[in-house]
Amino acid sequence: MNQALLRNPILCLGGMLLSLQSQAADLNARDFFGAPSGTTLGALYLAGTRSDDFHGPADRDGKADLKANVVVYRQVFYTDVCGTLCTPQFLVPFADLNARLPGTSQHVGESGFGDPLIGGTLFFINEPASRTYSGLLSLLTLPIGEYHSENPDVSPGANRWGATFVYNYTQGVGEKWVLEASLEAQLYGKNDNYYGSDLKQDPLYRLQAFASYDFTPSTYGALRLVQADGGALRINDQRIDDTHKRYTQVGFEVGHWLDRQNQVMFSLSQNVAASNGYAGADALLRLVHVF
Repeated sequence: MNQALLRNPILCLGGMLLSLQSQAADLNARDFFGAPSGTTLGALYLAGTRSDDFHGPADRDGKADLKANVVVYRQVFYTDVCGTLCTPQFLVPFADLNARLPGTSQHVGESGFGDPLIGGTLFFINEPASRTYSGLLSLLTLPIGEYHSENPDVSPGANRWGATFVYNYTQGVGEKWVLEASLEAQLYGKNDNYYGSDLKQDPLYRLQAFASYDFTPSTYGALRLVQADGGALRINDQRIDDTHKRYTQVGFEVGHWLDRQNQVMFSLSQNVAASNGYAGADALLRLVHVF
């Protein structure tokens, strides 16, 4: 085993930062609203993460920080070819990551295309009149993004397969409220070239919940809660201490339809509790166009 990793095993968290961010099915309110078969939409996500606070024993000097900028293009197709409504889709991320990892003194950074994702949602309930929806979103992460084996901690790609599954239930309440809950599991393959070692990661589980309200027929606001647990790391099948992640995130978002084809949404989230991870703020601007 790479002895440098044993001396400072938290270094391998750096390599997971961007891969987690690009693979995670970070939802927004009303993502599981259905649309008529034949609808196609494109979405552009402009996301930024800033943190100068790492919670965990690895950052003894308190100097770790993180700056990540991510652009994601997402194409979604609504169709009834599955026998019920489903949404084949793909996502292509581009990321720029700069970090001072726990236990290190210098910043490192890389930029490039991350690992793309393909998949879709299969709807079990699709009742627009009552705004009641339920479905399973499945995404497969393809390990074809830019991976820098000489600098894997800030590499845009993760050099591993991955799968994300999200079960959602969405329920309209009255004329203006919508409540949502999603259970998520992220599964990871093996990175067989992490400083010459095999890097494995336990599943990460998350609960994402939203409560949204229609201010006008074209504008809504939402509150967001995320609770995450898991993701411990192993190098050459040896478990690494202090890599099991837990965090709680709260936030809000506002979405507005400019017209019948174009929507803009802004969200801001903050980690209010974190263990063995960065505790920072996330901002997101999303532009949607319905073709």
